[in-house]
Amino acid sequence: ALCPSSSSSFNAALAFSHQHVVKVRPSQHAFDRRLEILPRSNNIITPINYSRRKSLALASPSDDTETTDTSSSSSTLKQDIYNVATLIGAQALLVPIAVFIAQFSNLPNIGLGSQFQIGSVAIVDGLRWTLPLFGVAGLLRIVEPYSNALKDVTKATQRSVLSVLGSTRRPFFALLVSCILGAVAGIGEEWLFRGVFQQLLTDKFGSSSISLAVSGLVFGLLHAVTPVYALLAGAASVFFGYLYNISHNLAVPMITHAVYDVFALMWAHWSVTGLEQEERDAILLDYQGAPVLSTNTYKEGHLNVSDDDDEDDSPKVYNS
Repeated sequence: ALCPSSSSSFNAALAFSHQHVVKVRPSQHAFDRRLEILPRSNNIITPINYSRRKSLALASPSDDTETTDTSSSSSTLKQDIYNVATLIGAQALLVPIAVFIAQFSNLPNIGLGSQFQIGSVAIVDGLRWTLPLFGVAGLLRIVEPYSNALKDVTKATQRSVLSVLGSTRRPFFALLVSCILGAVAGIGEEWLFRGVFQQLLTDKFGSSSISLAVSGLVFGLLHAVTPVYALLAGAASVFFGYLYNISHNLAVPMITHAVYDVFALMWAHWSVTGLEQEERDAILLDYQGAPVLSTNTYKEGHLNVSDDDDEDDSPKVYNS
């Protein structure tokens, strides 16, 4: 599904959308610094092991700088595309899950609701309801300098954006990815959580208030990168559920969710890629936040340079 530089004004977008489980890439400088300051260790809890051959390759510059830069740039773009494709695929799975549950539960129109319709009224309403979200985002930006909790949300969001869109500013690539992710998150999450889950809760308890509260709680817990991140996600769920209740058209919260995510992701990408390289490295190397699958992200003291050249260099899972 998820924030300008040093602010949380758009942090809720990724809380609305997703947690990222992707590969991230600190810079060469960050690797060199870590290799210099971290003690050698053979601790069995070390999540990532590097062979001496690989560590020397990282620490020593190549003789052919131009060739290395070109190869690195190509590899980075390929990794970004892979990360994006993985995330889109994971988000897209919400749709068949929603359809399956809806058919199993005999919900009308496979969970979309009997009044689902994408027309001019739904589009206008969907766009109009993004305004309160942007207003709350602006307030969070003002408050954030005084709140460490909001700063943690910002770091988690920036890390996710760097992981998915990369650290290089690529406006057209970022816009394309943001539009796809926004649409997939808006459709998939609203279909499953509002069209199916919230409706099932309403049918069971006979109360829209209870269904809003329960679905919001579950949605927030599923996005519990940090406590405040979970709170923002839960509040967003209640807001989207409210839109569904008053419009009776699931297309309205779908459009609101998708459009907000597109703008939020673009703003986050533009802001975080404007930071200095060392600042971006600090964000990626700060392990607190969203879990990652990476050979390049590690906790302080967990980098191990192995003496065994035959050591397995494959990525290891490390949940922070």
